[in-house]
Amino acid sequence: MIPEIDFLKKVYIFQDLDNNEIEAVAGILTPLFFKSDQVILKEGDKGGTMFIIATGVAQISKTLTMKFGQDDYRETEKTMTNLKAEDASVFGEMALITEDERSASVTAVSDCTLYGISREDFLKLAESNPGLGFKIMLRLAELLSQRLKTTDDDVVRLTTALSIALSQ
Repeated sequence: MIPEIDFLKKVYIFQDLDNNEIEAVAGILTPLFFKSDQVILKEGDKGGTMFIIATGVAQISKTLTMKFGQDDYRETEKTMTNLKAEDASVFGEMALITEDERSASVTAVSDCTLYGISREDFLKLAESNPGLGFKIMLRLAELLSQRLKTTDDDVVRLTTALSIALSQ
């Protein structure tokens, strides 16, 4: 089951590709199916695949240590965002660049169809077609820059809130 070219053209990191390049990307996609509440990937696991959401909704969460009482500290999952198929969302994109540990967990909120691209397959494709590889890597860098800016803004807001809370 290979997704339609029109669907793949909606995915941010593929928007600069022509139809032949999109077809080459489609050739390395692996369809994956997850039931509602099924864990897709776990924070801390080794990364090696980027995912595109074709149908359904996936929840991104992080493990946080929270204080619940005087000496009661526990780890809890905090939902960061929900990603929807209609937004042509991707996650795990850092796996195309590095095989570091996953920075968050992802769980299917509804039944999901995903397409995975392994780092190994992506690197082979980029090596055989450097123009395609450059276009995807540039878009990937833009996406990661946007996400880093959002994270920076969040850190400033949290630091400000912490400063206000500690001064009271």
